[in-house]
Amino acid sequence: MKSLALNIDSQQLQAIRERMGEANQRAHFVIFQSVEKKTGKPLRLITDIESFRAIQEQHAEDSEMTIIQDIVPITDALARWAIAENMAAQQTNDASVLTDLEYYTNEVLKENHQAVNPPDDDQN
Repeated sequence: MKSLALNIDSQQLQAIRERMGEANQRAHFVIFQSVEKKTGKPLRLITDIESFRAIQEQHAEDSEMTIIQDIVPITDALARWAIAENMAAQQTNDASVLTDLEYYTNEVLKENHQAVNPPDDDQN
């Protein structure tokens, strides 16, 4: 596995999966695609259904958003993504944390047979 800033053992990962399973009962996870209206660039992201609805409403003028997978299974990759997402929210200017988030987002996309997001360099 790629060496990343995220360091977690199997017991911690299992505990996180259990908490995510409980949260999933209230609002399940989805994979959605956001297409920027100005550029047409697609970006695939993961969130819970309630957050998706809020994001969709907030960005209705500049992006077209659609759910491409309505239920995402709780796996180790999704648990790692959740940790990276949480870390990125707390440490927004730490490049290694953002790299982890991009990596685990793509791992979840691959696991769910979705196209991965290209590196930022390729989106010019």
